[in-house]
Amino acid sequence: MNTTIRLLALLSLMAPSVLALADDTPKIDTSQWKCKFCAFEEPGVTGALDIGIGYVSDDSYKFGEYNGLNEKGGYFIGNAIVRIRAEDAKYWNIDINNAGLDSRSVNIEGGKQGSYELKLNYDELPHNITDSIATPFLGVGGSNLTLPSTWVRAGSTAGMTDLSNSLHPTDLQTKRKRVGVGATFIASERWKYAVSYRHETREGTRAVGSAFFFNGAQLVMPVDYVTQQIDVSASYTGNAFQARFAYYGSLFSDNNTALTWQNPYVSAAGADSGQLAQPPDNAFHQLTAELGYDFSERTRATADLSIGRMTQNQDFLPVTTNTSLTGYPFALPRSSLDGLVDTVNGKLKITSRVTPKLNLGLTYIYNDHDDKTPQATYTWVSTDTNVNSTTRTNLPYSFRQNKLKLEADYQLTGNTRLSAGFDNDKNDRTYQEVSDTTENTVWGKGKVRIPGTAEMTIKLAHAKRDIGNYEALPWLSPEENPLLRKYNMADRDRDLGSLRIQLLSFNNVSVGFGFEYANDVYSHSSVGLTASRDFSLNADMSAVVDAKTTLYIFLNHEEISSQQSGSSTATIADWSGENKDTIDTIGFGFKHTIIEKKLDVGGDFSITNSQGRVIVDAGSAAAPFPDINADFISAKLYAAYKLRDNLTLKGTYWYQKLDSTNWSYDGVAVDTVSNLLALGQTSPNYSVNVVMMSVRYQF
Repeated sequence: MNTTIRLLALLSLMAPSVLALADDTPKIDTSQWKCKFCAFEEPGVTGALDIGIGYVSDDSYKFGEYNGLNEKGGYFIGNAIVRIRAEDAKYWNIDINNAGLDSRSVNIEGGKQGSYELKLNYDELPHNITDSIATPFLGVGGSNLTLPSTWVRAGSTAGMTDLSNSLHPTDLQTKRKRVGVGATFIASERWKYAVSYRHETREGTRAVGSAFFFNGAQLVMPVDYVTQQIDVSASYTGNAFQARFAYYGSLFSDNNTALTWQNPYVSAAGADSGQLAQPPDNAFHQLTAELGYDFSERTRATADLSIGRMTQNQDFLPVTTNTSLTGYPFALPRSSLDGLVDTVNGKLKITSRVTPKLNLGLTYIYNDHDDKTPQATYTWVSTDTNVNSTTRTNLPYSFRQNKLKLEADYQLTGNTRLSAGFDNDKNDRTYQEVSDTTENTVWGKGKVRIPGTAEMTIKLAHAKRDIGNYEALPWLSPEENPLLRKYNMADRDRDLGSLRIQLLSFNNVSVGFGFEYANDVYSHSSVGLTASRDFSLNADMSAVVDAKTTLYIFLNHEEISSQQSGSSTATIADWSGENKDTIDTIGFGFKHTIIEKKLDVGGDFSITNSQGRVIVDAGSAAAPFPDINADFISAKLYAAYKLRDNLTLKGTYWYQKLDSTNWSYDGVAVDTVSNLLALGQTSPNYSVNVVMMSVRYQF
């Protein structure tokens, strides 16, 4: 293809000279000829600027969970794209998004093409979790939660007579702020070097559970994390050999070491407060080598190898804050965990076009997680109220994976392609119920195309996982039911299937149908997960009505279900349960030009209904769990009117509505459960209208 393009270019350059030799042939004016496939940008400054205002009709943490539109009122719309190009191949790209929201971002990159590139980026990501909770604890947002001086402790929430007077509303939310810088240098035709650094903070609050023996309380925990990441790499590109060597480092620190809170219950002597450790400071370092070699035009091999080390060495908290317990203070076998995990990740892949129609591939994957944390024996205190007679020893869990994948791809005819493969996945574990599992998967794929009419793709797969001897862990207390099988370490048969039919454009209409299916059977699990199934049906259509109007529509139905068996006596199964989720979605949209090159309008609409059902058969007349439901509607209308060639007025109306019910939230007030002081969170429900007006200026 490249040779053909070069020949055509050479002939086009020679044509005027050749034709000039013929006196009776007129000369051709090539001054206006342009290359349609050349991506060169003219020197100068170009871009677009969006300035405007928006208005949100109601407060809603769920609607603004990630987009920053969680508060009622107006906000500033500010977006910008700037492209700067110079004659000497120097350039700058500037992108600003959502300048007036908490989800804002700024990306700047520039340099000199073929020489170097510099990058600077900043972004914020809010996570508004809920604004429907209340708590009696004071000091929310800090690491020490206290109760009001008027608080009356009791054995249950019903006896906490000052509870209603002490409650105050609060929010759960976090915000990430990330700043990154980077540089890439092209030292020569073959060598390229890159370095980048990112600093991220995450601040806010989240919910956490606490307990004093059988009495619990939901607390608001502070979040104040700092993560630093650095990447350094060197890349080499040769005619047949390519290589990349890199270092990656991640340092995590938490500005809070522990959360302490006063006990709201009448409890054991001395258990007046509790303490819960926050995520500990830790580090991860990794060296990576990536190699690629072209043995020929038909055969290529790549190899990746990464060696990493994770460490965690933050000082332990005291075993308990209850000084009245017998044996206090309790000695610790060491001052910190001295956690150490070594990782090795490798991948080797060879692909070859054996014949013009046949491609073969082989992939080997190796993952090793070697926990070298030293073991020690610890005194065990339950929720600051009871010293257990037995001690516990930390278990350095390790695992190793060896995975082999073989695949073949054959072009049966010009319009038919067949693929098949075999995967072998072997996992070895330590300190777990199963020491080794092996899973074999066979799959096939076919793709048929009827020129100008339709295209069909079908894929089938069957996987079988076999385990070694399943043994209940002898050091667990209380002991596990010997009939229990954890789903990730149990014998399993899995069947997968998918079908996609795409009817190609006929009279400007394109229609597609899809089906996906997954079925898991745990035939040797008496207690635990016994089966699960997931299938979906979807259809879509797009149409070009005329030169001014296009539209689309899609539908999707999905069902996710699982069955499990349980035992109330830790012996044979005496109850069963089924979880079933159903999700139905329909959506459609359009775009229409009312005035050519002047006024465009469009819209997008979607409706989703989801239902979660839990059915338990315990051999009694117990009331079933209520269904979990969610109805979601989203509608967006937009219009763009060109005031001038470089000035456009844009308007958008956006409506969203969510109606949801969830028995685990609804009706569960802070004191509904006698031994749980809850936060009283409710299911999210909202109806929000957003109006946006802005002007886009292009230059």
